[in-house]
Amino acid sequence: MYARLLGIGAIYGFGFTLIKSLFPSPVLLLLLAEGPSTEGDLAVLGSVYIASGLIAGIIAGPLFGVLLLRRRGSGTNVGGFSAVQSAGADLWRALVLSLVFALLIGLISGLLTMGAYQFGVLPSGGVLDPLSPIRNSNFPTGVPLLVAWALARDLLPAMLAGLLLAPFGGGFLYRIYASRRPPKDTPHNRFFEEDF
Repeated sequence: MYARLLGIGAIYGFGFTLIKSLFPSPVLLLLLAEGPSTEGDLAVLGSVYIASGLIAGIIAGPLFGVLLLRRRGSGTNVGGFSAVQSAGADLWRALVLSLVFALLIGLISGLLTMGAYQFGVLPSGGVLDPLSPIRNSNFPTGVPLLVAWALARDLLPAMLAGLLLAPFGGGFLYRIYASRRPPKDTPHNRFFEEDF
């Protein structure tokens, strides 16, 4: 299971990286570009972006799997109409799990990217440098908000990646989540089941 989580995490991370880097330039084109720019060596920039997405996915995969296994899911009802309702709820839960998983990858990738600029792997001061507005801030109270904004700007592409990749990985994530569901055989439990 954890090997598959690593694989799904790597795919989610790569998909997130591609979506994130569509603007201002696709990251795959940066790998083929020659010469320096205001962002430094574009091949290095593209490699760091891809690596940060893949590493974030590899880290987030097992981490999210452990969180799902520790989370106690909800049961399903027996019966025709209840089964249809449960199937629809399961699809929504799979979508939500895919989105949350992608958001976790986006957060970890944002931290890795900030670390790459902080430790000199990528040159600072460029347009893509998330630390540039933080370094230029004149208001100490504004720094935490700027750090939060630097991380939050990765969340929108992460949500889009989670939405697009939900048919691929959402079902598997939901099966992990549902594997922790307690049996719901009694009518009492059916009326008092937990919600997601």
